[in-house]
Amino acid sequence: MILLLVSCREPAENEGVSENGSVIEGENERDGEDESAGENQDEGASENEGASENEGGHEDEGENPRSVVRDYQCRVPAIPIPRSSECEGGVYPDCKWQLPNATLADGRYRRWRNTIVEHHWGRPALVSFILASLDAYHREVPDQPVAVGDLDAPGPRHVTHDRGVDVDLYALGSMMVENAGGGRYPSNFDGKSPEEIEELRRRIEILARVLATCADGHIRIYYNDDIVKDRFHAWYDAQHFFPEGESSEFGRPMQGHNHLHDFHFHITIPQDLPLIAPDPLPDGETHPIAPILPPPPPDSAPNLASMNRRPGEWAPVPREGVSAPSPEASEELE
Repeated sequence: MILLLVSCREPAENEGVSENGSVIEGENERDGEDESAGENQDEGASENEGASENEGGHEDEGENPRSVVRDYQCRVPAIPIPRSSECEGGVYPDCKWQLPNATLADGRYRRWRNTIVEHHWGRPALVSFILASLDAYHREVPDQPVAVGDLDAPGPRHVTHDRGVDVDLYALGSMMVENAGGGRYPSNFDGKSPEEIEELRRRIEILARVLATCADGHIRIYYNDDIVKDRFHAWYDAQHFFPEGESSEFGRPMQGHNHLHDFHFHITIPQDLPLIAPDPLPDGETHPIAPILPPPPPDSAPNLASMNRRPGEWAPVPREGVSAPSPEASEELE
């Protein structure tokens, strides 16, 4: 494998990126299911995870992790990133960036079918982390569709997603099961050969590796495949993201959680993760300033379920003959 230098370049003078992340511009979890149960209990994490409001990043002592040669290059592509007007001199939660519309992503990601655009706002560093990670992942596995779910989306579906540091990612057709809608969760492994299952797991492990690289090791991923978890942890430990005797504030980087994490990654980064400055926009283009609009009322259909659900378009998994959801799953339906 060719090793690429992970670089976090200094912003150009006319980009105006400050410590609060003011460089910017301007489809949930499941179909009406609440992933929140127990999400606020960290496995091995410190009680106060990244409480700093400094958007500028960790205080570096010794070698900067971004100067280390890593397997993946983390860069934010030159696309317009919407941001709130408060980013001129303001900090989160007034200053937020919004994940650009998927039509601008050149196939790097799409919006999860149950996520509304009002839930694609978050800390500038979170948005830059997502863009850099999915750009790197697309170079590694260009034929793997990834849907981006909720960023900031406090209640009623989440206990988390309220501090600008959480995001849900769906590697469609490649995770343990598929969220087919209507409480249906067909396995992505059933009927496949060992070689085919191995390929699906390889795709998921690469996604985890890229995410950890772009977070400089400061990451927690909820996902339930123990085989992927063990392999990912072996790779992670070999990267030496932290000096000897130190470790991530989250404990182990991949942790099991409830059954909803069979079909997506729930990712958390620290509040003080450094911003990855975007590549310069072409001459004449600027990052748009956009208002942060409130989401629709919690009981409205666009907020809880897709009105244009087309399961067959999301992943190559069987849709017929799927058994009804278990009583446990039914109890979680809102």
